[in-house]
Amino acid sequence: MPSEYYNRNFRPQYFYHIFNRGAYKNKIFLNKSDYEIFTSILSYYLLYPKTRNFAYQKKVNKFQVRNLEKEQTVHLVAYCLMPNHFHLLLRQLPNATKKTNISNLMKRLSITYAMYFQNKYDHAGTLFQGKFKNTTVETDEQLLFLSRYIHTNPKKLTKQLGNYLFSSYPVYINKVKSLKWIQSKYILRLNKDYKSFVELPLKDKEITKIEKLVLE
Repeated sequence: MPSEYYNRNFRPQYFYHIFNRGAYKNKIFLNKSDYEIFTSILSYYLLYPKTRNFAYQKKVNKFQVRNLEKEQTVHLVAYCLMPNHFHLLLRQLPNATKKTNISNLMKRLSITYAMYFQNKYDHAGTLFQGKFKNTTVETDEQLLFLSRYIHTNPKKLTKQLGNYLFSSYPVYINKVKSLKWIQSKYILRLNKDYKSFVELPLKDKEITKIEKLVLE
């Protein structure tokens, strides 16, 4: 059962923006393999929420996967990993239990990645800046603009958002093959020209609107 540190009142069929950053704004991803391990952990717990935790083996530098039982209880709608923080857009499904809900997903994800990071870099102390933050998505408009906000996070790191590998955006615009653990259908039904929606410059009024929908 999730501890009070992670446990939140997430409701079935609702969408949530989940985000956290490194302690003291330090980097939590130092190279490409760190991003890849984080997404591997995330996708594993999404696809197999009832199985054992990943057991990171330092010597062989991989995770041992055991007792696979596939039944998704949380959908990942969009995500983006940045050097010192991450964003997840999640939906909790009706079949989620206390052992397979968003709270438990975030507990397992955070602990498993922190263990990996500590083992790899001999890191001491906490990795993340306290509890993860979450906001509830109330409308389709907020859902759509939140996905845009998440997918445009790397714009200071790359000129081509579709080339940023540590985000769900390449899946949305068919730059890479579809992945079973990314549920883009919720967003794409709201905008048929999603690439233009994300990449075209915004006017000041539109920026203000997004800030109100996403950040308040």
